[in-house]
Amino acid sequence: MSRTATARGLSLGTAVIALLAAPSIVYAQEAPQAAQADDDNMYGAIIVTAQKRAAKINDVPMSITAASGDQLTKLGVTDATQLTKVVPGFTYNESAYGTPVFTIRGVGFQETSLGASPTVSSYIDEVPVPFPAETLGLALDLERLEVLKGPQGTLFGSNSTGGALNYIAGKPTSKLSAGFDGSFGSFNTLDLQGHVAAPLGETLGIRIAGRYTRGDGWQKSQTRPGDRLGSKDFLQGRFLLVWEPTSNWRTTLNLTAQRDHSESVAPQYYQFVALNDGPLIPDGFRNFPRAPQDNRVSDWDPGVSFRRNNRFYLGSLRNEIDLGEAAHITSITAFERFRRFQPVEGDGTPFNDYRAESFGKINTFYQELRLDGKIGALSYIVGGNYEYDYVDDNTVQYYTQSSSASVFGIPLGPTRPNTQQRLRTYGVFANVDYEINDQFTAHGAVRFTQANRQLLYGCGQDIDGSWGLVSQAIQAYIHTLRGEPATSTPVPVGGCGTINLANVQPEGARDKLNENNISWRAGLDYKPSRDVLLYLNASRGYKAGSFPTLAAATTRQFEPVVQESVLAFEAGAKITAAGGRVQANGAVFYYDYTNKQVLGRIPDIAFGPLPALVNVPKSRIWGAELDLTLNPVDGLRLRPAVTYINSRIGDGFVNFDSFGVQGDFGGEPFAYTPKWQANVDAEYSFPVNEGLDAFIGGNMLYYGKTNGAFGQFPSLDIDAYTTFDARVGVNAHDDKWRFQVWARNLTDKYYWTSAFRVNDSINRYPGNPRTFGATLSFRY
Repeated sequence: MSRTATARGLSLGTAVIALLAAPSIVYAQEAPQAAQADDDNMYGAIIVTAQKRAAKINDVPMSITAASGDQLTKLGVTDATQLTKVVPGFTYNESAYGTPVFTIRGVGFQETSLGASPTVSSYIDEVPVPFPAETLGLALDLERLEVLKGPQGTLFGSNSTGGALNYIAGKPTSKLSAGFDGSFGSFNTLDLQGHVAAPLGETLGIRIAGRYTRGDGWQKSQTRPGDRLGSKDFLQGRFLLVWEPTSNWRTTLNLTAQRDHSESVAPQYYQFVALNDGPLIPDGFRNFPRAPQDNRVSDWDPGVSFRRNNRFYLGSLRNEIDLGEAAHITSITAFERFRRFQPVEGDGTPFNDYRAESFGKINTFYQELRLDGKIGALSYIVGGNYEYDYVDDNTVQYYTQSSSASVFGIPLGPTRPNTQQRLRTYGVFANVDYEINDQFTAHGAVRFTQANRQLLYGCGQDIDGSWGLVSQAIQAYIHTLRGEPATSTPVPVGGCGTINLANVQPEGARDKLNENNISWRAGLDYKPSRDVLLYLNASRGYKAGSFPTLAAATTRQFEPVVQESVLAFEAGAKITAAGGRVQANGAVFYYDYTNKQVLGRIPDIAFGPLPALVNVPKSRIWGAELDLTLNPVDGLRLRPAVTYINSRIGDGFVNFDSFGVQGDFGGEPFAYTPKWQANVDAEYSFPVNEGLDAFIGGNMLYYGKTNGAFGQFPSLDIDAYTTFDARVGVNAHDDKWRFQVWARNLTDKYYWTSAFRVNDSINRYPGNPRTFGATLSFRY
């Protein structure tokens, strides 16, 4: 069936649902709020939709971290890259090509391609935003954010082996309301966010939200005084319309747009390591000084713009029909479009050892139709969904002063790795919860997924004719090694120079990867009282296979990795004590990991080991986490959390390290997976007078030592670090307004979040420097 036909058929299903409702008129209802998250004694009353239906967080048998939009604003969390402050076990790192990587409990995918499906999936009001490059603007005007840990494949799809980030947008209200948050801070950073919500008659409600962030460059050039990088220029908006023509029918329209003209930041140069040493590498680069231990100092190619031009558009339509307690129908239809132009500094020096311009596009169509309800002691959800993605991923690479600038004595100009992929994913799922008695509840879920991924075209394209000449030389070399005449096929300017080893011809790779799987979950809850929940869960989740985008000399580098799976076991407890003054959530977990997908290397006939996706046959993770909410006295709130993760690659996994040396990496921990993480947020508030309260608070984050690649080389270490934030302010007793001044990374701790090798250098992405600022918030 064609995509158009599928879309029409599914949209027709949405229309049929709409016709089931009988006409009547009701007032637009105010959406369930999660503002209780800020009530120090009401943690257990937080409402979440982690199971695709509303439930109290203390009644949901899984590890969840939930935070209201107001909490995130108070802590300065503006996007997913800063969630380490509030989510134990969550990590973020910037990749060498600008694609963010999210990891939960050690389950992540260290891949840089635009079309790389993550292990931690992101949703806005249950609409999937399938690729990490699209997700950085999802925190606009949030009612709350839910972070689900562990495989979520039964309800959230096949690419949720690590967990899911579920963003819940603010909804229209039954009366006029508005909000504004304005911040000004270091580097002339201005962050303005606001929303207006109102009824438009008895059956229609609207909410409009927007955000604008701008700031000066915060990075300083190591060699050019006064040269700055890292300016911010981010604009986004959302139009949300809710129509309730009857008491049992609700339609929600969400239109979202954003554009990012910020500058990409530069990594810090750490060490010279030649890929293929030669005379083209300048002495200045060989002897370039290591970046100082200062988060702000780096370097980049002079006279080059690193300003992005990224754009994202989302439109979704949600229809809900309530047919009584036994049946509730939900249809979700969504279209998404992402366009990227993102220059990236690769080596952190003023020399052109490596620089790239990543550009491309993603188009997505999504449709879900499900039925849920409760019949006696049985609650159920059944449904299906379909997703279509088209990804065109390109990177123009510049390396005129590197060891890669000459191959077989032929000068090599810029090249353009390119892939075009089509993804079709079909899923059907069912979830049941059965209340055995007042204390025990059994859970079961299953999902069948068919994931069809097609590499329409994969190629290292010529730009100026030089790569074509190199390709011809490689063809002749391959023929010679095979004892054949040293012939070659010319490559035209702009043509494909990647060589098919089967026929030794320059041609693009084309391939298909069709896979299916059955995800499942089984669990048992024990609730001896309303304040205690104990649970046991077992689940299996899958992440679909993938084709990479990389500089490929031969089509072998475009061979895909097959799907990975995680068999997870978790035991946990959620306990409320001392009259609500203590909330304790804890869990222990064990993950049996099969075919973990990683970016490794394979041997190339001309260049030696080159990047490629590979599967790690066996690996495992075990660990524990504990987070508390404490209110020992009125006005004082403490939220400590700690996570321990022990990860291990299975014995006998042989691949290549970042320096091209083959080795057995069995027994090593995962990259970017520290054993220990901890955070503490504390705040004390007290009345100043009858209408005014004051508060003082702070946040501590500890991130343990880890490493950025196979081999555990010291040069790729990511050292442990601890940062502190502080805030002090006043607010109206009725929370109508708040003013606070804040400091982030108060001690100006020097740290880095990633370490990697690109071409002839080892580099690190520095953390954020110390910043100061103030925030004024109003609510009406």
